[in-house]
Amino acid sequence: MRYPYSDILRLPSVPRLLSAAVVGRMPVGMGAIAIFLLVRGAGGSYATAGLAVGASTVAGCVGAPILGRVVDRQGQPRVLLASMTSQVVALLLLAALAPGGGLALFGLCALYGFSNPPLAAAMRATWATLITDRTLITRAFSLDSTAQEVIWILGPVLAATLAETISPRLPMVVMAAFSAFGVIWFATSRESRSWRSQHVGERHLLGPLTAGPVRRVLLSILGLAFAWGALELAIPAYAQEEGVSPGGLLSIWAVGSVIGGLGYAARTWGGTTQRMMGVLLALNLVGFLVLFAAQTPLQLAILLVLTGVVNAPVIATFYVLIEELAPVGTVTEAFTWVSTTFLIGISGGVALAGIVADASSPRTAWWLAVGGGVFAVLTVAIRHSGLHAPRERAATEEIG
Repeated sequence: MRYPYSDILRLPSVPRLLSAAVVGRMPVGMGAIAIFLLVRGAGGSYATAGLAVGASTVAGCVGAPILGRVVDRQGQPRVLLASMTSQVVALLLLAALAPGGGLALFGLCALYGFSNPPLAAAMRATWATLITDRTLITRAFSLDSTAQEVIWILGPVLAATLAETISPRLPMVVMAAFSAFGVIWFATSRESRSWRSQHVGERHLLGPLTAGPVRRVLLSILGLAFAWGALELAIPAYAQEEGVSPGGLLSIWAVGSVIGGLGYAARTWGGTTQRMMGVLLALNLVGFLVLFAAQTPLQLAILLVLTGVVNAPVIATFYVLIEELAPVGTVTEAFTWVSTTFLIGISGGVALAGIVADASSPRTAWWLAVGGGVFAVLTVAIRHSGLHAPRERAATEEIG
């Protein structure tokens, strides 16, 4: 069988850009577990750790669309390098102070999240200039989503290993190094320096959010992100209670996503992108319910691989839809709104899962994932007809 991504990876600029984007986004994969273990190592509770992760995530929700809009107006390198510098400072201060709570913890976590360089959005906005064959766009986004899983496979394990074997402070330093190296590597490329958004004159204050179909896709993302956020804290908490590596289970979940991403790109799927999104969200919900069959960490690991198979394909589907529906001249900002919506959902899921885990048990917090999955599926079912708008309608549709 022909390797599904060979046509894309043969493009001379793709390996560098994709590799740089993965390296620069490693703090995203390490961040939640690193902050969780830093707070726990300093004597903080599950709830404090969850709220600290939530603070970084909420701040990222605010920062991402702002940075994305500036990228659309001024290009990529300046914004990427400035935000990276701010993030590195926040991470190094967290490493130096190692606060277990209070304003220092939440303020630095917020700065870290707000300053997260929009590498993912920059990479996805660049795909349209790298690939002229529209039939390969879905495969390109699938490659991007699958490559991103490297972050979720290596990130949690690396953060947990460094924190448990050396010091909970060390992951913060390593995250700063990844951010600096990846952003500089990406931002100094010819493609990043020459990329420009399409000029459309004066932009609406709400940017891509003026398009109803974009907003409807974001609602679906919100429910799924809440579910993933709940599991992102509940699974490590369960692992700690069972005496196994918290990062290991999260990485195993990501392995399933890589398998799913490779399989998804290996063939052409029938039906519309909108219909595929509904099918994938329903499969995610089934996966959340299946997790309750696990009675041991080993059984949970096996089920997480199966559940994770759907993750990369559903992310790729979301980004294809946003690329198609975003108003002209707002594509980078639109992609950051996807990230922001994920962050909002994840922060809510992580924070609430921490509270539930403290009050009851980590396993009880798994039900939050089921709730988020149900919301995502219902959103698609109720709003399905509104997702079929073409780009021209998306660019002119009024808020209503």
